[in-house]
Amino acid sequence: MASGSHPLKTLFKLLLAGIGFGSCLCCCGLGMLGRLADLDVRAPLPGFPSGVRVVDLGAVILPPGTPPQGAHTYEWRAEGISPPQHALSYKLGEDLAKQLAEQHVTLGRRLRYRAVGNERFTYNAPPGCSADMRCIYEELMRTNAEPVRVLGDRFVASIRERGLDAAQSTQLIVGFVQRIRYELPRDEPFGIIPPALVPEQDRGDCDSKAVLAVMLLKQVGIDAVVLYSDPLAHAAVGVGLPGSGTRLRHGGRSYQYAEVTAEGWPLGMIPPQYDKPRLWKVLPLSGGPDTPGTTG
Repeated sequence: MASGSHPLKTLFKLLLAGIGFGSCLCCCGLGMLGRLADLDVRAPLPGFPSGVRVVDLGAVILPPGTPPQGAHTYEWRAEGISPPQHALSYKLGEDLAKQLAEQHVTLGRRLRYRAVGNERFTYNAPPGCSADMRCIYEELMRTNAEPVRVLGDRFVASIRERGLDAAQSTQLIVGFVQRIRYELPRDEPFGIIPPALVPEQDRGDCDSKAVLAVMLLKQVGIDAVVLYSDPLAHAAVGVGLPGSGTRLRHGGRSYQYAEVTAEGWPLGMIPPQYDKPRLWKVLPLSGGPDTPGTTG
């Protein structure tokens, strides 16, 4: 099939001025160390003042036996849940992280990925695939499924223990992914970081973070898709939940827009510069961890 060409994934700068949602974070055997902590943690955690009630989802350290030192600890707010403050730690061992990175490079070689300058690239899409990145996303979901599944188990446990509904579960996961630092992966094949490496490296651009979010949402039973716009050089998440704001339709389903690059950006609100529905594609993805029916 003819090679696909993708434009610059521009540094995402949301127009937050005057809106007041906070600052922008501009567009192997596996196991787990730690457990779901008590709901109300009164001991101070990094990033939260002393006495603030925090839900600690625990630590994901992969594979078993990996020293926990150097793990990234994420703290974020999930509005609509009480208490809204949450924390989770994540770390991959050096060998596992290297393996996932090498698999990504191998995929680039197999599909003849080639950077052509100005953040553009070409590749040979496999038979049956268009050049809209769908097959790249699905392959990354497949090769990163197990470490992301272990991460998702922390969200599944917390959601079940607290009886969170689908909307609250979505807020919890989207808030976590928004908290990860925005960075344009200029030297990565296809301009994307593998989903299991996004929280490991504490970085990712719009579609790097969107694929991770979709994997976690699907694992807890949320109908989630990647929203992709080649002309706008942007990607986001669509969730099949009722709600106000921008929605995109596909296959008889309606998906609420969810921005994952900016911390605190509300569900259903699309940045004005991307509010061009005809320029978006809805990409339902298969692969990765999927545990239907976790939430109601």
